Amino acid sequence: MLYDLIDHELIDVINDGNYQWQEAVRKTTQYLEQRGYVSPQYADAIIQSTEENGPYYVLCPGLAMPHARPETGVLKTGLGIHVFPNPVDFGSELGPANILITLAAKDSDTHIEVIQALSEMLVDEENIEKLAQAASKEQVLDIIKAY
Repeated sequence: MLYDLIDHELIDVINDGNYQWQEAVRKTTQYLEQRGYVSPQYADAIIQSTEENGPYYVLCPGLAMPHARPETGVLKTGLGIHVFPNPVDFGSELGPANILITLAAKDSDTHIEVIQALSEMLVDEENIEKLAQAASKEQVLDIIKAY
């Protein structure tokens, strides 16, 4: 189900260097922007929200779900999954994140199905480990194929 719900063009492994958290947010939202899910302001909104509220979207060690409010540039609901072999430090007490799941939710209802399918996969810590070690987009897709 998750495999069918996610735009596969929003999945990638970002292995071209070390990223500061702001650069990582811009990199992942770029995928959403290029596919018409968000406006260029969305990355700025996530960065501003993080600066004001802290890295509230670091969900557990190794996993972050950067997002901002729908009115800050979301054009349609989408979800990007990006693996960073070099962990990104958001300044969270949970530590850095290798997996960034960038959420663009048009409203509070339309993304619930995707989040439910995603949480089924992420409830198993082994899947988080597998995602963090994925070396290619194809490996990420293979992991989510079961969900």
